[in-house]
Amino acid sequence: MKRVVERLAPGPVVIVGTDSPRLCADHVARAFSALGNYDAVLGPALDGGYWMIGLRRRPRFIDPFHAVRWSSEHALDDTLANLNGRTVAILDRLDDVDDVESLIRSRHWDVCHALRHG
Repeated sequence: MKRVVERLAPGPVVIVGTDSPRLCADHVARAFSALGNYDAVLGPALDGGYWMIGLRRRPRFIDPFHAVRWSSEHALDDTLANLNGRTVAILDRLDDVDDVESLIRSRHWDVCHALRHG
């Protein structure tokens, strides 16, 4: 993710995970909107990681990815520690699909969502 952020043209950037079934366009719009007032924005996941990170990248890039314990319950906390002293907006906590249990929760949510909005 660091390489992607560093190589993009100047301006705000939002990176979203592809394994969050409840992710919708409104989440991405809110993330970009938050970067108008915050240095960073995070969408926490239920497992202690996050499904989205956004960075303002001005006046310079701040590396939130240094020494993060990826794929663990510490990923969000490690990233927040790297952003210490910066303003951070936190969006909705969503589930992401990392294992069988989270896949089952996701499929259950899809059925419930379809019944309510069908």
